[in-house]
Amino acid sequence: MPENYFIRFSSMDLGQLIDGLCVREKSWRDTVTYLREGYIPDDSFVCEECKNKNEAKSIADHYKRLIDDLQRQRKKQDDNGLNPEKQLYLDGKSDGQLNLITRIESNWPKIQQFPAVRIRSELMSLTDEICDDD
Repeated sequence: MPENYFIRFSSMDLGQLIDGLCVREKSWRDTVTYLREGYIPDDSFVCEECKNKNEAKSIADHYKRLIDDLQRQRKKQDDNGLNPEKQLYLDGKSDGQLNLITRIESNWPKIQQFPAVRIRSELMSLTDEICDDD
């Protein structure tokens, strides 16, 4: 599974990034049109270097997916008014829960061997390191 990165941009920088990706997507879509139909889509057209129209379409689709994902995340934050630091905190808490589940699963064969009265204390020894500071 690929790693996820959490990167912060100002709204202006994010807009510029999306605009740049849109330019790249259009360039690849124009290349698909040129390779499929044989005509130049506009005066500023420069054909992208690729093996064939399928590769060009795949690259254009990849840019489209990136653009859609960034726009979706931006809209979600705008709609929820969610502070990015709070989201990172919540993501960290969720990761902590998943880590706890993983630790329990990996230790379960050992834990099962304990008497029922001791299982709870063994599970508590695996608790997550993340805690709230209030």
